[in-house]
Amino acid sequence: MKTLPGPHRNSWILILVALALVLGSLPAYAQTQDAQATEKPTPDPTDAIRRLEERLQVLEETYQRQIRELQEQLIELEEQVVASQEVRQDEDLEALLAEAEELTADEQRKEELAAEQRDTFVGRERTQQALNPELSFVGDFSYDWSESDIKNGFVMRGVEIALQAPLDPYTRFKGFLAGHQEPFGFPFQDHEEEGDHEEADHAEEHEHGGEIGVNIEEAYMEWVALPLHTRLQVGKFRQQYGTLNRWHRHALPSVDTPFALQHVFGHEGLVGLGIGLDWQLGKLWATSNSLTLQVTNADNPVAFAGSDWNDPAFLLRHTGFFELGPDSYFDLGLNWTRGPNTKTGNEKTDIYGFDFAYVWEPTNRARYRNLEFRGEYIHTNYDTGDTPSISSDSYYAYLYGRLSRRWIVGLRYDNAELPGFRYEIYDPEDFREGLKDTGWTPFLTYWQSEFVRLRLQYQRIDRDFISSRGPKTDNRLWLQVTFAAGPHKHETY
Repeated sequence: MKTLPGPHRNSWILILVALALVLGSLPAYAQTQDAQATEKPTPDPTDAIRRLEERLQVLEETYQRQIRELQEQLIELEEQVVASQEVRQDEDLEALLAEAEELTADEQRKEELAAEQRDTFVGRERTQQALNPELSFVGDFSYDWSESDIKNGFVMRGVEIALQAPLDPYTRFKGFLAGHQEPFGFPFQDHEEEGDHEEADHAEEHEHGGEIGVNIEEAYMEWVALPLHTRLQVGKFRQQYGTLNRWHRHALPSVDTPFALQHVFGHEGLVGLGIGLDWQLGKLWATSNSLTLQVTNADNPVAFAGSDWNDPAFLLRHTGFFELGPDSYFDLGLNWTRGPNTKTGNEKTDIYGFDFAYVWEPTNRARYRNLEFRGEYIHTNYDTGDTPSISSDSYYAYLYGRLSRRWIVGLRYDNAELPGFRYEIYDPEDFREGLKDTGWTPFLTYWQSEFVRLRLQYQRIDRDFISSRGPKTDNRLWLQVTFAAGPHKHETY
């Protein structure tokens, strides 16, 4: 066996000893590293709070930056809208200016054409029709039946030719030529045995029915749009005492006129020849207010002196309109009229009272549904030269409503006292203050169209007297037909 030299043998020995020491220390080192690796660090709360605060700060800065960007965008949009509006206004102005220039050029062409035509003869006969007034014809016929001795039959309640035309931009004209038949009256001669008449022929004087009279019901002109919101009427017109007196008979909600108006003003109503002023007032206690002043001849044969008048009659009315909402309103009128009732004018008749109307009409269904409640109270003071004077109180009330576009049903109640001894009663000596008649009047109206109307009406009357209009108790029935040809139709005011 070969051996290493002495120096080399010692080196290998040292290397082997060192290698043994290294290998022996490896397990202990590995355990130390494993122990260090298994130990977990303890979290720090302060560090976590700090990180959250930093995150919130970042979010707040982001939010503020987004708000500033949105505000800048909004301002920019507003500037764009204003700029577009200005551009649009400029375009509209340019369009208006262009239209004005075109109209001016058109007017200039018309003027040039007119100048050329002035040099030549041009017939204008056909254009004269434009100067003709609007023409209308209204008919009102009925069949009247009574359980009393009043004659039954067909009655021409009225036919009316209406003329309307604007005279110029400031005035207009209305005229109504009417023909009507007096309603059938109660035959007084059948009751001569119940009392003594001074003259046998007195009965014939009070027979009604059969005669057809023609008269000018209204003919007046009026200036409109005068200063201070006024309007002036001149001519013969139905006076504005209450509401229904102004309406023509064919336009009334029932066949006949309420008893109160018949007693106080007669069968024709209050119609005067004179002058009238309507003044639209400012807003006082109502939504709108108006004042009417009329001065006319005192030629009403029942209320005033008739054809023997010596002084004029005056009428004053205030109307208040109250808007209660989009579907309803309320009208309230205060009325007063005064005039002489004798030729000397020493005795006067004062008539005053009020009228009202409540109307409900749904905005979107006014043609199919509505409800009206209207009435009037009239007090008369008839001066006879003695003390005290004769006074009376009368009133009526309507309630009617639309069931559909064509059907209307209604009811009227009357309670009317005689205002004076001029009213025709069976024995004039029997007149006394407080005589009255009452009545219930249901009616049914069918509108075939806006030009044709049919109505069925029943009436129960109880009187304290016998008059030309009937006995003390009467039941009456009407079948009425009205029609209108032309623009006038069934006009109300």
